[in-house]
Amino acid sequence: MRAPRVFSVLALIAVIGVSCKDETTGIPAGLEVYTATLNGANEAPTPVTTTATGTAIVTVLGNQVTWKVDVLTAIDSISAGHIHRRAADSVAGNVQVNFAPAPTGIGFTGTATVGSAAAVHDSIVALMREGRAYVNIHTRAHGGGEIRGTLVRVQ
Repeated sequence: MRAPRVFSVLALIAVIGVSCKDETTGIPAGLEVYTATLNGANEAPTPVTTTATGTAIVTVLGNQVTWKVDVLTAIDSISAGHIHRRAADSVAGNVQVNFAPAPTGIGFTGTATVGSAAAVHDSIVALMREGRAYVNIHTRAHGGGEIRGTLVRVQ
């Protein structure tokens, strides 16, 4: 089974487990799970024409923010990735969490970045809860971002 599918299955199990009243699931109390569908049409202020797509899963537990971003359809030369504060729909927002993905080559698919960091302050968590944060993956050809998606809480 490919890594993105494994992670998706684990995230689904976490969501189901949290929704159960049974305390035997081992899912930590207070876990928040957010997802985003990444594509070029979501880029702002100008959508990007690209076939690249991806998904992001971001969790919050206490002040710890954890992420995994997968590229599902080939992307060329990832140079950066972040969680941004969403300003207006047509404006790029400030970086809140830097993923620091390893640079990739042409035709990359798979896990672009996985990691965690302590939230320096609660603002990124508050922004995510308000639906005002997005994941953006930047490439050599699209320095402002090639694929982007708003984080939506699923649990």
